Amino acid sequence: MQDLLIVGGYGVVGRRIAEALAPDYPERVVLAGRNRARADATAAHIGHGTCGRVIDINDAQSIAAALEGVSTVISCIDQPGRKLLWAAARRGLGYTDITPHLTELGRGAAYDEIDAAARTSGARLVLGTGIVPGISNVVVRALSDALGGAEEIETALLLTASDISGPASFDYFLQELTMRFDIRLDGVDYPTRAFSDPRRIEFPAPVGPRLAYLFPFSDQVLYPRTLGARTVLTRLAIEPQWMASLLALLARSGLATIAAHESIRHAIAQRRKDRPSGEGAPFALRVDVRRNGRARCATLLGRTQADAAAAGASEIGRLLIDGAVGVPGALMPEQIADPAPFLARLSRRGLHVAFPDAGSDALTDINVGRRAAA
Repeated sequence: MQDLLIVGGYGVVGRRIAEALAPDYPERVVLAGRNRARADATAAHIGHGTCGRVIDINDAQSIAAALEGVSTVISCIDQPGRKLLWAAARRGLGYTDITPHLTELGRGAAYDEIDAAARTSGARLVLGTGIVPGISNVVVRALSDALGGAEEIETALLLTASDISGPASFDYFLQELTMRFDIRLDGVDYPTRAFSDPRRIEFPAPVGPRLAYLFPFSDQVLYPRTLGARTVLTRLAIEPQWMASLLALLARSGLATIAAHESIRHAIAQRRKDRPSGEGAPFALRVDVRRNGRARCATLLGRTQADAAAAGASEIGRLLIDGAVGVPGALMPEQIADPAPFLARLSRRGLHVAFPDAGSDALTDINVGRRAAA
């Protein structure tokens, strides 16, 4: 009966996670951030015994004090140096993160170090959650199970420029815009940059086909390790399409580095405002998995990406709180979430993942379960 600490709990996504979990875990949800007054006010609004707490993720003593009496942490803020992650790992806590920056973590020694620390302490660290990574990973797992494995994984997310919600989300987007990263093709890593190599992706109706560009979403980093994939690509499409073309031009010319400079990035991000639930522009997700010449796809169409990210994070958080993640280590959602019940719970929240070319009993059952939950 220890506490669930939501760091950044009065932010755009954190508040939504708290609203989802507080009724089921009364007097256990704690909202943490630098501003105690905002944490207390948001907690009072949510009710169910929710309370506020101060944390400064750059201060080890503040982190230690905030983690007293806590069993599970959901991080909704960027954390240079990963002090909060490391504190959770050393204390043997449950932990998940909606801003994981796994592209910077990489596939090698840094990941192995975190994984070893978690295994030693008994910590269960689900490194990425939300939409991508998060919901997308569980969808990949469902498709992989249906095909008996995954050789190629492609994820494409469409967002509306006006719905890159909240300061933290927009700041994260600006950082990724100028990031150099690797893609894996047939078992070999190749360097690339964001908003390159546009491809036409068939998103679910009424969106339809859109140009999507390579983008360093964090779900692509660990699929070679967790599912044995040899080719992994992640793409982003932006509405309106002229905005995507402009971003591609800025990235190609190098001018995007100006907006990504820390002081300028923060100033731009702080001008972002939250949207009330239900007023966001549509977003869409498409996931394709291939193996031995066979292919399966899945799609998701929703509104307000903050609501969807909170839904994915709260469902992963629920697994951690309930002790359903039994194996310690640094993990990803596809390793710990059973797709059928996970996606059924998302359907009850209005997020309907569809498998239009379901060719197995497993995917057919998920489709039926999704419709029943809806």
